[in-house]
Amino acid sequence: MSKMKEVLSRIKNGTTIDTITRELDMNRSTLLAMIEFMVGEQYLEQVDMHCSCSTSNLCEQCQCRGADTDHRMAMYALTSKGLQFIS
Repeated sequence: MSKMKEVLSRIKNGTTIDTITRELDMNRSTLLAMIEFMVGEQYLEQVDMHCSCSTSNLCEQCQCRGADTDHRMAMYALTSKGLQFIS
């Protein structure tokens, strides 16, 4: 199985980026570059994470801030193209 298929399969199963890097013995920056490539080629899509805080004052202090640009908080889902590729 190609690395790309292995990564997509693990993402489909909900495996974290840290676990994928460990299991596939990959550098984190290499994996993130691969994920960005797969998003660009429409194998993956980044899932929007919206803050659930009820007040703007709290929202300034919570962990939701900057989630859309922080890979530690990013979530990805396979597109139909990605699902077809791994089947």
